[in-house]
Amino acid sequence: MVRVKICGNTSAAEVELCAACGADCVGFVVEYPVAVPWNLAREDAAPLVARVPPMIARAVVTGGEAEKVLAIARFLMPHLVQLHTDNSLEETAAIAGELSGLGIALIRAVRIDAATGRASGQIEDPLEAVLGLEQAGVAAVLLDARTRDMPAGTGVALDWGMAGEIRAATELPLVLAGGLTPENVRRAVEQVQPFAVDVISGVEAARTVKSAERVRRFIQEAKGL
Repeated sequence: MVRVKICGNTSAAEVELCAACGADCVGFVVEYPVAVPWNLAREDAAPLVARVPPMIARAVVTGGEAEKVLAIARFLMPHLVQLHTDNSLEETAAIAGELSGLGIALIRAVRIDAATGRASGQIEDPLEAVLGLEQAGVAAVLLDARTRDMPAGTGVALDWGMAGEIRAATELPLVLAGGLTPENVRRAVEQVQPFAVDVISGVEAARTVKSAERVRRFIQEAKGL
């Protein structure tokens, strides 16, 4: 059964909602280097991360230089760090190695331009970018959409055919993000067959405000319950 990560949580009530609805992973955006609505300072994220119940994974989404990413990880000690910037393969490998020593797994995002279908960063071909990451020691790869205005949380869906081809070609667990909603996530799971799905804006009632009904429906639809 596909795993579900509900990301961009900014309050204790949202953490409790995600847990009550059956999320496998609760995510927090922490000191992301581009202004996004869900950004938290590490000091503000700490009590929320601590509220995630046992047996549910805690994920921190961040980015930037290795020293900053590692400092945030050491401060919050999540189960997972999601590196959502276009760090080189070499720097990604260095971060993955340091995090592994802390018992933290690294998920590396491959951000795909919604207009061109090209990956941002070192390697523009999305499949080649993912295959390059296989040698970098990451625990999983996440496919997400980006636009000129938003680096993540765009609400824009990826090409699921392309995502399915990447999933079939890589040995890494694949996390699918980008434009997923309660209305389309079952079709996305059936077509792509990802290891996990990740959502922010698709379960919001308003920007940074989670809808309890949409969170519940998203998890049920993703898991085919």
